[in-house]
Amino acid sequence: MSGRLLAGLALAAALTLAGCGTASMQSTPLPPGQSDSGPQTSGTSQAPSSDDQASDDQSSDDGSSDAAPVSGADGASASASSKPKSGAATPAAKVSPASKGLAATEHSVCRHPAQPGARECDAIVRPVSRAVASDPPGNACTKTAPYCAADLQAAYNVTQIAKTRGRGVTVAVVDAYGYPDAAGDLAIYRKNMGLPACTPSSGCLRIFNQSAQSSPLPALNGDDDWRPQEALDLDMVSALCPNCKILLVQTNSNKDGDLDAGVNAAIGLGATAVSSSYSGKERNTVDSAYNHPGRILTASAGNGGSGVAQPCSYANVVCVGGTSLRAASSHRGWSERTWIASSSGCSAYVPRPHWQHVKSCKMRSVADVSAVADPSTGVLFYQSPAGWEQAGGTGVSSPIVAAILALSANDVRANASRWIWTHGKKLPGGGGL
Repeated sequence: MSGRLLAGLALAAALTLAGCGTASMQSTPLPPGQSDSGPQTSGTSQAPSSDDQASDDQSSDDGSSDAAPVSGADGASASASSKPKSGAATPAAKVSPASKGLAATEHSVCRHPAQPGARECDAIVRPVSRAVASDPPGNACTKTAPYCAADLQAAYNVTQIAKTRGRGVTVAVVDAYGYPDAAGDLAIYRKNMGLPACTPSSGCLRIFNQSAQSSPLPALNGDDDWRPQEALDLDMVSALCPNCKILLVQTNSNKDGDLDAGVNAAIGLGATAVSSSYSGKERNTVDSAYNHPGRILTASAGNGGSGVAQPCSYANVVCVGGTSLRAASSHRGWSERTWIASSSGCSAYVPRPHWQHVKSCKMRSVADVSAVADPSTGVLFYQSPAGWEQAGGTGVSSPIVAAILALSANDVRANASRWIWTHGKKLPGGGGL
């Protein structure tokens, strides 16, 4: 299982390994001014200009200075639908390609920046034009942003693997505050993406609080609304691992202690992979909630353009940065470049793990890998009452990577961040994650 899956994921140049020189899981750029002595790609710490990005779309080299997580493969696209009441059946809808420029209405989902001792979710949302249509899933989204589930599977080369892998595997997402329409909104997304249903009644979707109890669930917070992030987490896990079970853990607040409790609850409830799509100021604290050998822990690197955040900097967490993803006339069919707002740097507190090889960084270096996060090349997701929207930010890339890693073999799961750095240039079966 490991050879084919890892090889497939590597072909796409999506998981940007921090240092991999292959055209697949690409490495994320090192912090400004640092040199690379270990796994890393040719990506730089700054995003290319619009001219560079335009030329990249036409590049025939699928191993250029891309940076993102999974691989590109073939696969049909999926459609979206117009907004109905939560849980109601909806007609498919066409989605117009997003503007290549930065939308004036683009905004961070959660309160930014977070208060001291708290964390902010890393999703960035922008409206997307849509029109009701009768097209079946697969006809509405064809390699143009905002990307549908089939687009993402193709970009990260998991189209075939996603059909057969993931059964019996649970991917957890940990978020703050309540989201009463989570199950209904997820049903709308999965139906319009052509994915199998995943409902609480079937046991596929489970929702718990930070004490690992199904009730009472936290109330939503209108002043710091995490519902779009929760919807994104659920939709991105569904898109990349449609056969996986999903566990949503909602914490009482965005405070460090509550979110840490949520991660521990997810592990206790049997999650194979846990995505934390949030970040906060790095502090000199222990990583007990993010140190679970044999489990996959991913976290978003943040959208500040530079700097290091927690929990991303913990040694046993796969720190996920961001890329700009575009269709290209290359063998892969896609091209990825480092997204300028994706954070990276050297930890101020976490010692450099023995498996990292960045001479100029004496401490832990992040990010480890990257996936699509540029809002202008973002993903389609559904969350009521807003309906269909386009999203980016490393709050998108973290659940994508978690879902892909959940499809991997046990040797990868044992310590995913170490595995990425150790095998970045010598991937099993010639592939990557």
